[in-house]
Amino acid sequence: MSVDSSETGPATSTDLLLLSASNYPALPIYPYAFVQVSAIAARHGLTVERLDLLHTPKPRWEDVLRRTLDRTRPRLIGIHLRQVDSIFIWNYAENPLPGAPEVVRNSYWPVDDTEELMALLRSLTDAPVMVGGFGFSTQAQALLRRLRPDFGVVGEPDEVMARLDDVLAHRNLDGIANLAHPSGDDYTIGPRVFLPPPDHTEYSEAVLDDLLAFYGPDRLTGPDAVHVPVEIQRGCPYRCYFCTEPVVKGRQHRIRDLDVVMADITFLADRGVTRVWLVCSEINIGSNALLFEMAERMRKLNQGRARPVGWTCYLLPNPALEREEIRMLLAAHFEPSWNQFASYHDDNLKRTRVPYRARHAVQAQVYWLEEEERFLRERGEPVPPRRLDMFLGNSYATAETVSTTLHAINELRLGDRFDDSLITRATRVFDLGDGLIGDAADSTYSMSPRGRLADVDLLYPTFSYPPALVEELGGNRAVDEFFAHVEETFLSRAYRSRRDWRAFVTGRLDLGGLGALARPVAAEAEDLIRRILADPADAGELTRSLVELVVSARPDRTRAVFAAIGLPGHWDDRQAWSPYDVHAALARRFDSIEELRDVLQELTEPEDAEVPRLAVEYCLYDNNVVLRPDYARLLFPA
Repeated sequence: MSVDSSETGPATSTDLLLLSASNYPALPIYPYAFVQVSAIAARHGLTVERLDLLHTPKPRWEDVLRRTLDRTRPRLIGIHLRQVDSIFIWNYAENPLPGAPEVVRNSYWPVDDTEELMALLRSLTDAPVMVGGFGFSTQAQALLRRLRPDFGVVGEPDEVMARLDDVLAHRNLDGIANLAHPSGDDYTIGPRVFLPPPDHTEYSEAVLDDLLAFYGPDRLTGPDAVHVPVEIQRGCPYRCYFCTEPVVKGRQHRIRDLDVVMADITFLADRGVTRVWLVCSEINIGSNALLFEMAERMRKLNQGRARPVGWTCYLLPNPALEREEIRMLLAAHFEPSWNQFASYHDDNLKRTRVPYRARHAVQAQVYWLEEEERFLRERGEPVPPRRLDMFLGNSYATAETVSTTLHAINELRLGDRFDDSLITRATRVFDLGDGLIGDAADSTYSMSPRGRLADVDLLYPTFSYPPALVEELGGNRAVDEFFAHVEETFLSRAYRSRRDWRAFVTGRLDLGGLGALARPVAAEAEDLIRRILADPADAGELTRSLVELVVSARPDRTRAVFAAIGLPGHWDDRQAWSPYDVHAALARRFDSIEELRDVLQELTEPEDAEVPRLAVEYCLYDNNVVLRPDYARLLFPA
C-alpha cells in the first residue's frame, strides 16, 4: 500500500483511503478502480492510499484497518464494490453441478463482506464512508438502502473528486454529478452523467508499487504474467440481454486518446510489465479500425524490446476478420481474447440481441483457432490447451437452437480440436430498469449464504435456467446433466481423458471367451490384457489394440452386426465417425443402451456373440454414448 502524494506535496492526513473487500478469490485482480480514482484524485490535488483486503484473513481485518486508519487519518473512505457476486451459477449451487469447474461453493459473497467491512469501519472511525464501483452502480439504490453509507458514487467519480470539499461539507449535494447522499430515510442520486475515458495518464510509481505488492514480481513481469488493464474505450451502444455495461458506462462508445493510452502502456512496459488488457466493451464496435491502429502502435512499441508486450481485449466476431488480418494481429503480439457465443442459431442470436449472427461466430471460431495454431507451430511454440466456451443455456435457448448449434459444431469437427469445454447453463438475472432480463421470470431464484431465498432478491446471486430446456428435460438439475454430457462429448475431447480403460477391460471383456479364439490371437490378447492392467497410462491405446486384435478373428460378423444396429462401415473407418455421428445413428433406432443390448443379443448366436459384443461395447464406451429420447430431441435437428 502506498500514497500518491509526490506531486501534491506532504499532507497532514490522507484525503481518500480506498478499500475493497470484493475481489474474487478464484481470479484475483488488482482493482482498476484504484488506478483510475487515484489518477482523478491526483489531478485535483488529493492524496490517496489503497488497500485491497483479498490477502488479509478476516480475523485480521480489524487490526489491519485500525493500523491503516491510524497512519492515514483519511478525510474520506471509499469502498470499491466491483461486483455483487461472481455471476457464475456453479459458485452458488445447492449441490455440485455436473460439468462445472471445481470451485469452493458458497464462499464468495462480496455484498455481505462489504457490509461487514462497513460495520467494522463504523466501530473504528468517524470518517465518512462512500461506496462505488461497477457492481455498486448496477444496483445503486438497493445497495445504498442495505449498506447505508454516507455517500455513494454511481458511475464515474470525476465531479465528486473535483468537489470533494463540498461533498464533505454537505454543500449543494444535489447538483454534484453521480453523487448519492442520504435524503430523509432514503437516498438521492444526483444528475447521472456518463463521462468519456480520461484524457490523462493513470499509472504512477506508487500504483505500480501496489501492483507489485498485490501480485508479486513474477505474476506481473514473468512469462505467465497477468494482464494489467489500460482503458481504451468506454460505453457500448448494444443491448445484449445479459449485459449491464451500457447501464453503468453509457450507450455512447467513446475512444480514449491513443497517445495517452500508449503513454500508459509504455510506462508499464518500461518497468517490466509484459501483458496489458485494453479495457473496453469491445474494441471493434462498428469497425476494426481501432483494432488495427492499436496493432500498428503495439508493433512499433515492441520493436527492439527483448521482452515484447502482449495485449488483448474483448473483440466481436462482427465486423469479421480475414485470415491475413488475424495473422497480422498475432504478429503484433495480440493474444486471442475469450469469447462465449450464445449459439450458432440466427434466431437465438437475434433474441439475445447480440450484434452478430451465426456466420460471424463460426468464422471467428474457426479462423482464430486455425491461425493461432499455425502461428505458434511456425515459431516452434507449443499450442496451449484449448477450451470451447458457449452460452447454450441462454434464456432463449430451445431444442432447435441447441441441436442446430451442435450439428454445426459437428460438421466443422470442432469438438475434436478442444481439450475441454464449458457451457453457461443459466443467466445471472438483473433488472436494467424495465424488469428482469431475459424470458425466464417464472424460474428465477436467488441464493444467499443461508441457502435459497423464498423471494427473488437481486442483491444476491440470482439465476434463471432457459425455460424451454427446463420444460423439455424436467428441471434445472436435468439441464445441468445434459450440458455436462454435451461439454465433454460433443464440444471437446475431455471425456476421452477420463476413460477408465482398465475398468472397461475387467468389466466388459469375457476373459474366458478368449479361449475360443485361435491360439496365437488368444496369447497376444492375454499379453495385452496384462499390460493394460499393469500400466494405466497406456491403457487407452493398448485397449484399442486389444479390441482390434480380437475383432480381427471375426471381422465379417462384426461388420454385419454394426450394419444391423445402424453403424454400417463404422468399424473399418472409425476415425471418420465423431461421437456426435455415432449418437445420431444409434438414436434413430434405439431409445436406450439397454434396448440396443437386447437387439444385439438377438443378432448374435451364443457361439459368436463375444467378438461383436466387445466391438459394440467398445464403440459405446469410446464415444461416451448416452441414448435418451429427451436428449435426442436436443441433440439432433428435426
